[in-house]
Amino acid sequence: FHILMNGKLHLGHAFTLCKAEFAARFHRLLGKKVLFPFGFHCTGMPIAACAEKLAKEISLYGNPPLFPEEDAVEKKVESEKPKAKKGGKKGGKKVKGKASNKKSTKKFQWQILEEMGVPSSEISKFTDAQHWLSYFPPLAIEDLSKLGVMVDWRRSFITTDRNPFYDAFVRWQFNRLREAKKVELAKRMCVFSPSNGQPCADHDRAEGEGVGPQEYTLIKIKVIPPFSEGLTKALPAGTKDVYLAAATLRPETMYGQTNCWILPSGEYSVVKMTSGELFVVSARSALNMSFQELSGTPNKPDIIGKVMGSDLLGLKLKAPLCKYDFVYTLPLLTISMGKGTGVVTSVPSDAPADYAAYIDMKKDAGMRKKYGVTEDMVKFDIVPIIDTPLEGASAEDRKLPAPYLCKKMKIKSQKAVDKLELAKKECYKISNAKGIMLVGEAKGKGVMEAKEEVKKMMIENKQAVTYYEPQEKVVARAGNEECVCALTEQWFLNYGEEKWKTEVEKHIVSTLNCYNPKAKSMFEFTINWLKQWACSRTAGLGTKLPWDHTFLIESLSDSTIYMAYYTIAHFFQGNTLDGGKIEKGNGRIMPEDLTDEVFSYIFADPDAKVSPPKSNISVDKLKKMREEFCFWYPMDLRVSGKDLIRNHLTMSLYNHAAIWQGNQSMWPRSFFTNGHVMLNSNKMSKSTGNFMTLEQAINEFGADASRLALAGAGDGLEDSNFESVTADKAILRLTTFDEWVNEQIELESKLRTGDQDSFFDKVFDNEMNSIVKGVLKAYKEMRFRDVTVLGFFGMLGARDWYRNYVPNGTHVELVKKFIKIQCILLAPICPHFFDYIWRKASSFIGVKGSVVKAKWPNTPKPDDALTAKIEYLRSLNSTIRSTLAKGKKKAKKVPDAVVLYVTTELPEWKKVVIGAYKKGYEEKGTMIEAKTLAMNLKASSIFKKNKRLFKTATNYGVLLSRQFKTIGAKVFELTLPFDEMQLLNESKSYLLTGTPFKRVIIKTFDPVEVEKMKGQKIVAEPGKPGISYIVDEK
Repeated sequence: FHILMNGKLHLGHAFTLCKAEFAARFHRLLGKKVLFPFGFHCTGMPIAACAEKLAKEISLYGNPPLFPEEDAVEKKVESEKPKAKKGGKKGGKKVKGKASNKKSTKKFQWQILEEMGVPSSEISKFTDAQHWLSYFPPLAIEDLSKLGVMVDWRRSFITTDRNPFYDAFVRWQFNRLREAKKVELAKRMCVFSPSNGQPCADHDRAEGEGVGPQEYTLIKIKVIPPFSEGLTKALPAGTKDVYLAAATLRPETMYGQTNCWILPSGEYSVVKMTSGELFVVSARSALNMSFQELSGTPNKPDIIGKVMGSDLLGLKLKAPLCKYDFVYTLPLLTISMGKGTGVVTSVPSDAPADYAAYIDMKKDAGMRKKYGVTEDMVKFDIVPIIDTPLEGASAEDRKLPAPYLCKKMKIKSQKAVDKLELAKKECYKISNAKGIMLVGEAKGKGVMEAKEEVKKMMIENKQAVTYYEPQEKVVARAGNEECVCALTEQWFLNYGEEKWKTEVEKHIVSTLNCYNPKAKSMFEFTINWLKQWACSRTAGLGTKLPWDHTFLIESLSDSTIYMAYYTIAHFFQGNTLDGGKIEKGNGRIMPEDLTDEVFSYIFADPDAKVSPPKSNISVDKLKKMREEFCFWYPMDLRVSGKDLIRNHLTMSLYNHAAIWQGNQSMWPRSFFTNGHVMLNSNKMSKSTGNFMTLEQAINEFGADASRLALAGAGDGLEDSNFESVTADKAILRLTTFDEWVNEQIELESKLRTGDQDSFFDKVFDNEMNSIVKGVLKAYKEMRFRDVTVLGFFGMLGARDWYRNYVPNGTHVELVKKFIKIQCILLAPICPHFFDYIWRKASSFIGVKGSVVKAKWPNTPKPDDALTAKIEYLRSLNSTIRSTLAKGKKKAKKVPDAVVLYVTTELPEWKKVVIGAYKKGYEEKGTMIEAKTLAMNLKASSIFKKNKRLFKTATNYGVLLSRQFKTIGAKVFELTLPFDEMQLLNESKSYLLTGTPFKRVIIKTFDPVEVEKMKGQKIVAEPGKPGISYIVDEK
């Protein structure tokens, strides 16, 4: 496990790391040798950004700081903007905002450290980023030790050049990558932090993790003189050429332009481009352009004037590729000045939102008058440009997909935002997948092919330029600023290179265990998305690139094969996280001894015949390090949050494939990923106070109750939930179990001995065997909630059933078996408690030592027939109880007896349904579809004249399909695996338990006899006996 050290560990960390901890302890019970190491990741900007932020706070507010009141409380505000009344008229009173002294959600770094328990007198030390590396990792070790994690702390370490040993390992890794030509210096577009002056990688972000650059085509729409007064003032005297620059993802649709949209209230910048041309765009896009060599210098676009959107309305334009000689700018109030350029092309034939807004403008004379738009400006007919085969569309409708979808979805205006978004998705999806161009140079070609062709043509003809923005908003941790896209020269890892990608993709598909098919799909998606990755930076903490010391290796790139380092770390970490005080002598390995040749020898393929290199390290020690690596590697399991699939985990596969090229046996065998964890059904958040550190959880609930609640919180990719009430109940349940074990030890001489041959003995024994089997499977599949449900609550339920129903007392050997099995099954989850029980009951249950060293229970294979019998009886008992009230009501007295009607025959119509499914299964190996079943049933004479029965039969088919998913082909069985009549006759005493009945009467189901019974409709089939009640006359 490898964790970021920018603070104390919290429940989110514990939730994920416990899954690795549970798995490690489980596999040890199976008799395997298990290594569970733990490292502390300190690379990158997060720690440096926090230190920088704290230093800024101290310089502004003092030490200790006195924060200004306006930053700690919400101000009273008064809205000056009148509310709009119906009909568009303005009016209403000024509305006061909420006046309060409520704490702001904004947190200063000083306050965050205080909340973590850092003494005020110590906080100023955290302005030095290195102090974080000394302070938090030891606290994490302390908390994890209290939690009881099975970690070999000798192998723990911190990253960055603060640890010269790991620093040497990362340098070796990157030298190997460069030798394999996986790293190159190039200019690439990347998400960039302006104030830091470097790329902003995922771990450096406060918002927008996983977001990459999005390529746009910037369309140059020429403004035809005369210019408006406002635009003229913003331009240099004598300017003749100026362009509105619109960013689009669909250059192939430019043939269908009817106008251009502008935000009337937006402030636009006139930007001088490096080409000498003048573009009118938003200030935000101008900043992006400055980092892409399109205008000015980085962070300083060449802005020569400002103009309001209202001064751009009604301008005559020459739009490239447009059918019309000129079009006009029109107002659109939904434009965002923070996305794109604030200038939007309008193609109402293929963009539903454009169509709705354009039609609104045509119809609304009042709106046109308000913005100075004449009727001539909206006279242009909609132009068909793409044949889009939408479902249900006629040949003509296909040519105008946006109008068709608006009509089909009853979209009457641009205000139907949600419907328009759905229409857009449908239109773009079908157009991109199946659309055929009707016009232009790419006529007759598919849209995706045309997109690239038209874009290339427009750029070559100087009608457009390429422009980039982040796909979504990205905020850097350092400075809390919004990022841009920048063209930077730096070192890149060539993820996505075809041969490299193919090798990794093959491993994902054929070898890598992801435990969840959705997780595997996420890996498969990422491998097709992840391309060149900026692996260097100029600020923060980390390891310098070995061949270019002006760069540091970024945080996601120095932590991809660290798992190999764990296998040998204890040889030189000296039981310290950073290597401690390094002095020569006593055989101490020095950092400079860890040359590339040494690492290449240690980490060579196990089957490779390699000799130790010349080194200051003894040959014996070199061989021992290589033996350790070969013994432990490859890595069997890595546990992470699902958000790391799209970067760290996939990068880890790439790097393993490069370092151990061609040898998949050395690549990771499995990745388990989980969702986030909520606290008491709400998102964990420091700002809302719904937050809990690992230390707080242990102090409040204890280690094992916390672990039990974490295990039960969930295991899927969806968000899980840690419930405080569950942890509280865990304390009670464990305490109650302890008390019960004490009782059994004291009662040993009084517990039943001799044969274990009663039905209840056999059932209890069999259920324990079955639970062991089920828990084994759950552990192997990393389903720890199921482990607790089956292995703890299921075991307790089986025990309680046994002691409640066994007529002559519990058997001592079964009680001992139960305690022994229960301790082992839950030892990985609650090791402290069950080791305590194990040791306390050792003489009683016949064991020695610690449960940690126990072996997994070697129990007999469960008796499926016996399992089926008890499941049948429990189900029947529940049915009798639930229908008892109905029986009382009909008889108006408490029944004296229950009558059970047994049959061995299914109704004929059910046999037909099962037969149809069974035939399909035997032919195709799977369940037939509902449509096929319906066709088969209609062919049967039973259903031809009985529509009601036909509907019942199809519903029964749905039920069978669901059951098939859990029990498989057993769903086709027409008979039970036991004699139902015999079992009921043997189990009368059990069925009477907890009921007011004096007798149980077992009868063979006779339809003729049952029909004569007035007021009772009795139906029976195998496994579901009919039920009636009798009141004795006397």
